[in-house]
Amino acid sequence: MRALLKKLFINGDYGLLFMGRLVSQIGDGVHYFAITWLILDLTSSGTALSTLLLFSSLPSIVLAPFTGVLADMWDRKKIVVITDIIRGLILLAVAAIYAAGHLTLGVIYGATALSSICSVLFGPAISAAIPGMVKREELTAANVRNNFARSATGIIGPSLGAMLVGLTGYTAVFAITGICFLLSAISEMFIRFPEQEFGTEMRGAAQFKAYGANFKEGFTYIWQDVSLRALIGFAVVLNFIAAPIFSIVLPYFGKEVLNMPAEHFGIVKSSSPIGLLIGTFLVGIFTKRFPKTKLLVGGVVGQGLLGVVIGLVAFPAFYTNVSGLVLLGSLVVPILLIGILNVMVNVPFQVMLQETVPDSYRGRVFGLLDGLVSMLVPVGMAVFGPVVDAVAPAVVFLACSAALTLIGALMGRSQSVARLYSGIPGEGAPVGSGAQ
Repeated sequence: MRALLKKLFINGDYGLLFMGRLVSQIGDGVHYFAITWLILDLTSSGTALSTLLLFSSLPSIVLAPFTGVLADMWDRKKIVVITDIIRGLILLAVAAIYAAGHLTLGVIYGATALSSICSVLFGPAISAAIPGMVKREELTAANVRNNFARSATGIIGPSLGAMLVGLTGYTAVFAITGICFLLSAISEMFIRFPEQEFGTEMRGAAQFKAYGANFKEGFTYIWQDVSLRALIGFAVVLNFIAAPIFSIVLPYFGKEVLNMPAEHFGIVKSSSPIGLLIGTFLVGIFTKRFPKTKLLVGGVVGQGLLGVVIGLVAFPAFYTNVSGLVLLGSLVVPILLIGILNVMVNVPFQVMLQETVPDSYRGRVFGLLDGLVSMLVPVGMAVFGPVVDAVAPAVVFLACSAALTLIGALMGRSQSVARLYSGIPGEGAPVGSGAQ
């Protein structure tokens, strides 16, 4: 079995991790669809649904900057296995409570929050462990497979969830997704996780006393590395601008301005994960032919320019004078290309961090990055909501796309970004912060 996995998934340990993660991500997609549909079935309330999303996102907003510390202090294998077991048991409990007729909104919100806490712990532990499972030259291939799994499950999960809700009902859906997480945990038990380089090395109860010291060490490491600090700043600003465009501005434009049928807008939305999927097949080729810095800058600038195209489509002079099919294609093509370019940015970015950040700091760096993005994306959405009510979508698209293009150009001129992507520590970086 391990020999087969080595051929398909780089090596046996990474293969088991990939399979377990794939199963749990499909379970996540199925569960997300089912729980949102159930909320609407029970309440027909947008407020109830937004409350569910709040309970789902709050743990990421509050805890993500801190859970990376635990990924450096605790055994990562135990974190990964235990969090998947807990998520599986939570969903099996929800299935049993629903079958008994006692499921309430409070139970749903509580179960969602607990599952989200597990996800916040799971993510940095996985990201920090991968570099020790594969060779340095295999990091791109490993991250390509991760992005493939994320893109594929982004398409499969909701579709499978819709089918299962219709065929089996909510009890079976929650039971199936709970079993998915338990199966994922079982596969992870057989993985030989790399031996960790612990930061402030303390055991038992003393670990909790050391938490503050570990968090401070991680923050100091990032702050003193000028290059790493600059790149994380760019990443946070990019996500602050880009995420609301697809979560708020695009749906508003499609439904309220174009009055698109749900089927057509579904095609528009699905073009992004399809682009991500295509990008996973191409990124390995591009990383061999182009420097990572060129992929980063070209990918960001390219996405900004494609956003400008969408902005031009959003002018009434265009969309009122073309057929529905032409309009659909005018949105699908740039969004699909944006998905492809997104992979060209994210995979080299992940590989660069995995190559340059020492093992003892890796969990904290990924945790802080995830936390900053998690905190600012909802802020961006809160800002953009009133904006689309007051400003024409075309103007919003063009302004945000111009900002993305400018940020990409600034990244191309940044000596800090160039230095980090070349593997040279930034000014003031702590000793040992180079590639290991």
